[in-house]
Amino acid sequence: MKIKANAMGFQKPFTVKPSVKKYKLANKMLIKVLKMQALFTKADAIKPSDDHYVDAITDILESEDQFMDDGMKFLQETFRLNDKQMEVVESHLTDSNSLADYISYVIQRVKGASDQQIEADEKRTRQERKNQDPKK
Repeated sequence: MKIKANAMGFQKPFTVKPSVKKYKLANKMLIKVLKMQALFTKADAIKPSDDHYVDAITDILESEDQFMDDGMKFLQETFRLNDKQMEVVESHLTDSNSLADYISYVIQRVKGASDQQIEADEKRTRQERKNQDPKK
């Protein structure tokens, strides 16, 4: 399957051979993505006046760094990138959000979703967010 690589700084898509190994790798990375999202949700709920604020923020930052390291390893293994290519990736994915977005895309592709399905899901999600009542 061909996976777009523009977000990583490459003009041509990468060809990835579907396999159980890549599918399992994608599942493990998806778990990490979900845990990171949960941590960010938790961070939104904690207030600076909370006694454990500094500890919570420190844990979140350490988890974010680990997530970024794991995410880069995931991309390197999935696409079989060499060190020079990894430098290109690191310079194009600017923060943990852009990395997480791209990893989510790659995971969906590895798990069998087409680019059209992914785009339709993203469009539907944007529309749902737009239609939500801001008072809730």
